[in-house]
Amino acid sequence: MLYLVARRKAQQQRNLDNIVSQHPRISGGKKSKKEVFASSDLEVPGAQDLVDFSPVYRCLHIYSVLGARETFENYYRKQRRKQARLVLQPPSNMHETLDGYRKYFNQIVGFFVVEDHILHTTQGLVNRAYIDELWEMALSKTIAALRTHSSYCSDPSLVLDLKNLIVLFADTLQGYGFPVNQLFDMLLEIQDQYSETLLKKWSGVFRNILDSDNYSPIPVTNEEVYKKIVGQFPFQDAELEKQPFPKKFPFSEFVPKVYSQIKEFIYACLKFSEDLHLR
Repeated sequence: MLYLVARRKAQQQRNLDNIVSQHPRISGGKKSKKEVFASSDLEVPGAQDLVDFSPVYRCLHIYSVLGARETFENYYRKQRRKQARLVLQPPSNMHETLDGYRKYFNQIVGFFVVEDHILHTTQGLVNRAYIDELWEMALSKTIAALRTHSSYCSDPSLVLDLKNLIVLFADTLQGYGFPVNQLFDMLLEIQDQYSETLLKKWSGVFRNILDSDNYSPIPVTNEEVYKKIVGQFPFQDAELEKQPFPKKFPFSEFVPKVYSQIKEFIYACLKFSEDLHLR
């Protein structure tokens, strides 16, 4: 649930940035982002609406009254570091389904949404340096886990879905101020793997087309069939057009089928580049 809230917040921030970019007067000082945000009908619940933080606040208050605030701060940070290491351990079969990756990302986002809330509501229980240190550790472990598990995937559709999930994960945490450039750098590595899986898939497709071809010119008996073939493969031949029906194209069915699959291959390759914030 925290992940959904965080994603919604990140999406709202992107929408707000788009509004600002489309209306320069907003960024010019006449109307602030906060005012634009307040005018929106969309209300996003915060972490405090989903998690009961009162035990943490009570403990912090008690230790502060006893003059032992530093003791509780050290205890809290030590325990949260241990919890972070548990959260960052991916399940051994994470690579088998997209849901495995999704649960892994949910845990990480939930952890840092909680820490972000504690940072802004407790006046020193945690500080930015502590959270940055945790995030640096989390980022390195997350990237290592993704490199390992994504390498097992041979299904290009799953790799593409994983890429979309990583982009959502990165955009969400970026909305909370965490640097995510390394995640996008890693996506370029996964793109190479994605391209390899596409090549393997389409080499099989082309092989099947070749094996099933009769290597005979395509016969056409009427205008309707002729236009259908030309629609599949943009072949132009003035002499052939003048010939009466029935007539034959100077190639077999292999040509329009391969042409169609090449277009599909190019489209599949380009799909990975969407939303990668490449410049």
